[in-house]
Amino acid sequence: MKTPPVIRFVLFLVAVFLVISCEKEETPDPNQPLIDLMKAVTDSVIQNTEVPGVVALVVDHKRGINWMYTAGYSDIENKLPMDSSYTFRIASNTKTFTGTVLLQLVGEGKLAMEDKLSKFYPQFPKADSITITMLCNMTSGIFNYTDDEAMQYDVFENPARVWTPQELVNIGFSHDFSFSPGKGWQYSNTNTVILGMIIEQLTGNTLEEEIEARIINPLKLRNTGFITSGRALPGEHGKGYYYGEYSEEDADMTNFVDLSWVWAAGAAYSTPRELQYYVEKLVGGGLLPTVVQEKRISDIHMISPTIGYGTCLLKRGTFYGHNGAILGFTSSMYHSIEKNCTVIIYFNCLLNTMQPDFLFHRYMNILYGTDF
Repeated sequence: MKTPPVIRFVLFLVAVFLVISCEKEETPDPNQPLIDLMKAVTDSVIQNTEVPGVVALVVDHKRGINWMYTAGYSDIENKLPMDSSYTFRIASNTKTFTGTVLLQLVGEGKLAMEDKLSKFYPQFPKADSITITMLCNMTSGIFNYTDDEAMQYDVFENPARVWTPQELVNIGFSHDFSFSPGKGWQYSNTNTVILGMIIEQLTGNTLEEEIEARIINPLKLRNTGFITSGRALPGEHGKGYYYGEYSEEDADMTNFVDLSWVWAAGAAYSTPRELQYYVEKLVGGGLLPTVVQEKRISDIHMISPTIGYGTCLLKRGTFYGHNGAILGFTSSMYHSIEKNCTVIIYFNCLLNTMQPDFLFHRYMNILYGTDF
């Protein structure tokens, strides 16, 4: 009995489909070995350290890698898994927001990088010797107020206290300068708080209003924000643990302290995907006039052969961005124009023994070797 033409045609299509499917199965993804290695080193952090949870995002546009990975717990007690959509505190990555708003004002002619601090706050010590550039690239020599032991004690004893920017700056200036302005380099949150105060003086608006109007709203960052004060982390989120050392007791630091204590230097929050979009604009352009953007990328104070610091911007190899550490949370945020690659990593903890930059360097070694 002959097979009807319609059935023969259907069988032909099935055969073609099977051949195509087999061909696809036989074509391995050239990026999979790289992804497997990044997954392995990420899992190793969870298995061999006290880090509760990790979210990692690696987007290599040239290779076609778009890898989001979670490992560990977002809530240790309830054994809830990490979630890549959760908001988290981005800590000192906030500095890039503050620096970007400042540079937008430079582009508008409201101030110049060569301006002296005395133009805005003549009462501050050595204000005639400190330029805006020095405040931005951490060469002012002003003491880091968060290193003040009395303040650290006060933060833990009175976590609900609301600090004013002036109080933070006063603590910084209550100490001797670490070096003469322009004669060294030292990371200092005091510098960025002063920049935030200058922004408010120039615009007549709060720093929160300026960051929202100039960055968050134009980029449509729906799950990103800057916290002026308050202890609650907005949005759906997990828990953040520890304050430097591992501890089984009182480890949850998610909503422990009022965020006014870090203000312009570290009070923002976001999500991995929104940080990816933001840092690609931050480094690749789109937030500043072209001339100002080019100067920001090129005007870097080199700390070592491969690491430098510019206008509230950290450079590692060809990658630019920042990192951050605050009670309960640590993170890294980088983008390379040359590699066309973005890396976002965050841990839901603050441990002195393990930082997200460790994974960043491991990922770079996997993707590019030692030259990144």
